[in-house]
Amino acid sequence: MDFSFKVVKKDKNSRARAGIITTPHGTIKTPAFSPVATKASVKTLSPQDIKDTKSQVILANTYHLYLQPGVETIKKFGGFAPFMGWDGPTVTDSGGYQVSFLWSPKNSEEAKGKISQITDRGAYFFSHIDGTKHLLTPEKSMEIQKILGADIIMALDQPLGSDFSKRKQKEAFERTLKWEERSYIHWKKLKSKQALFGIVQGQEDKALRRKSLEFVLSMNFPGIAMGGESIGANPKITSQTLDTVADLLPDNKVLHALGLGGGPEGIFEAVERGVDIFDNTGVTRMARTGLLFIYPQDGGKIGNKFRVDIGKSKYRDNKKPLSKICGCYTCKNFSAAYLRHLIVSKEILGLRLATIHNVYFINDLMERIREAILDADFSILKKHWFPRG
Repeated sequence: MDFSFKVVKKDKNSRARAGIITTPHGTIKTPAFSPVATKASVKTLSPQDIKDTKSQVILANTYHLYLQPGVETIKKFGGFAPFMGWDGPTVTDSGGYQVSFLWSPKNSEEAKGKISQITDRGAYFFSHIDGTKHLLTPEKSMEIQKILGADIIMALDQPLGSDFSKRKQKEAFERTLKWEERSYIHWKKLKSKQALFGIVQGQEDKALRRKSLEFVLSMNFPGIAMGGESIGANPKITSQTLDTVADLLPDNKVLHALGLGGGPEGIFEAVERGVDIFDNTGVTRMARTGLLFIYPQDGGKIGNKFRVDIGKSKYRDNKKPLSKICGCYTCKNFSAAYLRHLIVSKEILGLRLATIHNVYFINDLMERIREAILDADFSILKKHWFPRG
């Protein structure tokens, strides 16, 4: 298997570390952000745009690509990366989150009356596209992900919902352990060169998280992924969740935070607890609504979550770029007034320019964090971003 991870430098005051992930399609310098290419596309961006925003790796969605365009089409191209024209490292999720949550009636008008059913065998669900019924098992997830061709793939899991009863939570947790074991066994059977990551579930329950991580470590998965709603938009909950297992995390395994949110605050909280790579759909989703990230030099702080609403009238006649220090294509070539005009007018170009900025911002932040770790200045950089922290 052409996959490895090496820690280059550790921070003396935290678990933050700089490393290098080696994959069949290139290296990833960590800590790193992975933009989400849900349907083999980072919305509004071309592969060249993705590279120009300093992106090293992208993550695609197994559920969506399985349903459309379908694995037979992607198989003819040798994977979703060549299908979309991306030649760098890639990650795919398992589809477990989508079949567990996204298409339940409370989350989708399209899916009313088409509730997914989770059993020990796998997850039965109805396609949100044509209503056909499908069964996603750990074995099938491995087979789909092999065809998708990502360098890093995820074991099938059933995330624990925050509204789960104790009984349902226990069932989902135990089922996830069984599914992960089956995923691992089938991955071995397929003799895949992809790196399979075991997913740590348990929400904020310390005992469950620790049991989950101990199981993943006992199976010797090539990498570890932290999943669940508690690795989400609230940086405090994210830090508390990661703290429950911090002492168990090994130095020789990549730690991926699935769906890490919270902007710069959440990123710093995660990195100083050992997270090496993370993905997040909110970075591009916010851009398409006009919520754009800014640096401390531009007035970014915890109070405004390091972002502004470019649609506000105060930007109507602003001849300056959105950020005075950002090096992205958008900030180097356009005024805040023009960007506001495009967003307010719902011009497609506005969505692209806003997305370029947000993705570049997060990747640039990760680059700064990595350099700070290498220079033994991580605490200094954090203080610059959070002077009162």
